Amino acid sequence: MTRSVLAALGVIAGVTLGLAGPPASAQTGGDDAPEVIAFRGEEMKVWPFEELRRRGYDVVEPPREENAFWVCLEAINAYKDVPEELQEAFDYALTSSWPKGHDETLKSFLMDPANQQAMAAGRRAAKMETFQGYYFGDPKGSITSILLPSLSSHRQLCKLLVVDGRRLEAEGAYDRAFENYVAAVRLGGHVGGGITLIENLVGVACWSLGDRAACELALREGISASQLREIQKTLKELDARRPTVERGLYYERIFGGGIVDEIVTKPTRLFQNLDSIGGMSGGYEINREDTGWEKLEARVGRLILPDRTIKQHFTEFYDRQYELTQHPLYSEMWRTFDEEKAVMAIPHWDIFARMLLPSLTRACVMSERLRTQSMLTRIAIALRLHMLENKGQPAERLSSLDPAFAAEDLIDPFCGREFKYKVDGKGWLLYSVGENEVDDGGKSERPGSWRFDYVLQFPAPDVKPFEPTETSDE
Repeated sequence: MTRSVLAALGVIAGVTLGLAGPPASAQTGGDDAPEVIAFRGEEMKVWPFEELRRRGYDVVEPPREENAFWVCLEAINAYKDVPEELQEAFDYALTSSWPKGHDETLKSFLMDPANQQAMAAGRRAAKMETFQGYYFGDPKGSITSILLPSLSSHRQLCKLLVVDGRRLEAEGAYDRAFENYVAAVRLGGHVGGGITLIENLVGVACWSLGDRAACELALREGISASQLREIQKTLKELDARRPTVERGLYYERIFGGGIVDEIVTKPTRLFQNLDSIGGMSGGYEINREDTGWEKLEARVGRLILPDRTIKQHFTEFYDRQYELTQHPLYSEMWRTFDEEKAVMAIPHWDIFARMLLPSLTRACVMSERLRTQSMLTRIAIALRLHMLENKGQPAERLSSLDPAFAAEDLIDPFCGREFKYKVDGKGWLLYSVGENEVDDGGKSERPGSWRFDYVLQFPAPDVKPFEPTETSDE
C-alpha cells in the first residue's frame, strides 16, 4: 500500500481490469483523431480536455499563448541529457556545490546552446501565471492508461536550472543564480497543481530543489543585506503557491471515483484476456453508454457491482485522509491511525476498494517536509539579516526575530515545539527534529538530508571536495 491509485493502476490495469482503447488503425485520421505532440523525439497522443471533464476532472484549457505548459514543452524538447561521464559531477553540483577542479566539462555541457535555450524557456515559463499540463495516451481508453512523461522531464529541467545556478554562484553572479532557483520553485508550483497526486509530489520535489538551493545561497558569506531582503521577499510571496497534499488528495479522490465508473459500466471486461498485459483491442471504448447494448451492459454492471457502495468506501477513505491532513503529524490522531488496517476494514466483497485504495501517509509526510523546509529557509534568511544588521551578532533566540515572524511561524510541524536554535560564537545551528520526532542534537547525515534532524547551519559546514569514482579500463 505505497503507491497512488494512478501509479498502482498503471501497473495492473492491463492484466486485472482488461481495459484498453481501440486498435491503432482506429486512432489515426478523421476529425476525432487526437492531437499529436512531439515530446523528446516521440509522438504522443493528447487526451482532449473535454474528455477529462466528461470523466469528472476540473480542468480548464487556457489560450495556448497564456499556458506555461507550451513554453515548458519548448524547454523540455531542447535540453540535452546529461552524459554518463558527467552524471557524478552533475549530481554533486545539485546536492552539494560546484565541483571545483573538475568543472570545465560540466560548464561546457551547461553552456551548450541547447541547454541555455532550454533554461531560458524554463525561466520564461516560471514567470507565467497560468499552467495547465497535458496528458497523453488513448483518450478512448481507461483513465488508468494516462501517460505522464512530462513529470520526469520537468524535474530534470529544474535540476538543470539548479546546477547552472551553482555555476553562476561560483562566478559570483548571485542574482542570476537566484533567478534560476526561483524558476525551479515556481515550476514546482506549476506542476504540483495538476490533477493527479503524482504531479503533486513531483511538484513538491521540484520546489524543494529550488528552495534548498536558494537557502544555501542566502547562507553564503558574501551575500549582501539587499540581496537577502530580495530573496526573503520573493520566497514569502511564492509560499502561497507551494504544493500541498490536500490538493493531490482532492484529485486522487476524483480519480478513484472515475475508476469505479469504468469498472461498473464495462463488467464484461473484468474477466477477459487476463493473460494479455496489453489489455483488449477491437475498438472498445471505456465508460460509454451511447448505444442500446452499452446502456444495457452499464445497467447490468450497476446491478452486479453496487457502484454507490463502492464509491462510498472510496469516499470514506479519502474523507478520513483529508481529516488527517488537518492535524499535525505528531498528533494523537496520526499516532493511532493504521492506514492498512483502515483499508482491510472494508468488506471483503469490495475487492476493488481493498485493492486500489492507495497509501497516502507518505504523501502527507513529503508535503510536511516541504512546508518545514520552506519555514526553516525563511527563518535562516531572517537570522542572516539580523547578523548583517547587528555587526555580525547572531540573534539570541528565534523570538527576537519579531515582527518578521508570528509565534506559529516558529513551530516545528514535526513536534509542535519551537524549532531548535543554538548559538555558537559567531554562528548558529537551526533545525527541525524531523519525522522521527526525536531531537538528535542537530545531527544530520548530510546537508539537506531528512535522516535524523533537518539542519541549517551558519557558517555553512565544509563540503567534501568532489572526487569522481575511479572506473576500471576492463
